[in-house]
Amino acid sequence: MNMKKMLVFGLVLLFALMAVGCAPPAEEPAPSADGNGDVPPAEDAVRVALCTSGPITDGGWNTLAYEGLISIQDEYGFEIAYTENVAQDDQLGVVRDYARAGFDVIIGHGFEWGDTLADVAGEFPDVWFAQTGGNSGGTHANLTSGEFRTGDPGHVVGVLASELTQSGIVGFVGAMEIPTIAEEVMTARATVESYGYTMVVGYTGSWTDVAAGYEAAVAQIAEGADVIIGIGNAADGGAIQASEERGGDVWYIGWTGDLNHLSPDVIATSMVQDVGAVMREFVRQYLESETGRYERFGLAEGMMYLGTWAEGVPAEAKQIALDVQQEIFDGDLTRETIFDRLGLDPIIN
Repeated sequence: MNMKKMLVFGLVLLFALMAVGCAPPAEEPAPSADGNGDVPPAEDAVRVALCTSGPITDGGWNTLAYEGLISIQDEYGFEIAYTENVAQDDQLGVVRDYARAGFDVIIGHGFEWGDTLADVAGEFPDVWFAQTGGNSGGTHANLTSGEFRTGDPGHVVGVLASELTQSGIVGFVGAMEIPTIAEEVMTARATVESYGYTMVVGYTGSWTDVAAGYEAAVAQIAEGADVIIGIGNAADGGAIQASEERGGDVWYIGWTGDLNHLSPDVIATSMVQDVGAVMREFVRQYLESETGRYERFGLAEGMMYLGTWAEGVPAEAKQIALDVQQEIFDGDLTRETIFDRLGLDPIIN
């Protein structure tokens, strides 16, 4: 293994964005995160804060949230701020500080923010709270949430992997076995097995351990896998590196971000989650004074889709996957019908 090259590859993911997070003081508004030294917006400007559990440079889930925050600034001209790498025990303090500092919209990014947002929303009824990737929305009128629908994306990726494999063995390298990922794995595996093929599954236990991602992918390739599906954020770097080292014999299918630019000849495509679109939907709800609620977003809403394709992907495999995706876009194929066809019970109801 070329450890130096693998480390550099992981750093490409970790430093995809070069930015420094800022946390607000308890009694003063947090500074804008634009970093350009401009005069701050007027006092009546809408202020939006983002809180993430991981680094915004992870190249995946948290990077997409930061990019979504920037898109809100670009579209509306709002003042923005963010705090990254927030430990579970620090969540309440960080969110309360933003609320006390006068922020109008506070977004907690990830399932793990649900309880904190529900607690603080009751304390600050005039602040609009939002959660990406969770179901806390609607517990208070000022708390909204949305998460990406699972199941049907796993089916689309399972179809593509089955069309790409020559060995009949597909690998999956994940970070954490949380319900949303587990349901995608279940659906992808059942889809692969419907072709008469096999899917081997491994979890690294970390969103940032590049070496663990590498070792998991190497082990699956040794078992005969010639397609690797990855949902690991920064840890994807190791799995992609392991795929690259096979010299064109192994395809990689990414998730969450559009990863093809990281290895254009190896990453067949990615199942992209449009986190920015969900965050802008939260802002729209705030501006239109809507009541907080829980919603799911996915392929049917155009908030998930297959991203950039490698030029070497066989045209027939690509078209078959796109046709299945289009069926979901058009409403002709749903999560429920996919589960029925595959004989599955949902993990997430």
